[in-house]
Amino acid sequence: MKVISGAVQADADICNTVDPPTKGCHAGSGLHVVIPSDFAARILAGQSVPGCSYCDVKSDGTLCVTDRAQAQLLIPAVVAALPVPLQTEVAPLNTKLAAGVIIAGASLEKS
Repeated sequence: MKVISGAVQADADICNTVDPPTKGCHAGSGLHVVIPSDFAARILAGQSVPGCSYCDVKSDGTLCVTDRAQAQLLIPAVVAALPVPLQTEVAPLNTKLAAGVIIAGASLEKS
């Protein structure tokens, strides 16, 4: 996983498209989190959904990008399948990823 700075919403949108949100990620030791059936719709609506993994730009402009999202962005067919407005934002995102900081054991949370 990498953390990038100077992230914008399009960066998060690209990451969530190439590595879609999933429910049931680790929520902490001994915690029980009920995941709503419409978790993906809630995430796309900007709501916080505990226990789900997805990318979101933090208030300081940072964004955690999963290894899977990074790998997907290197596949031309995946990039070509993105909506046109997002396709144009892939190159700037890749530039940010090149300067990003590798982290391990991070948890994706909506701030």
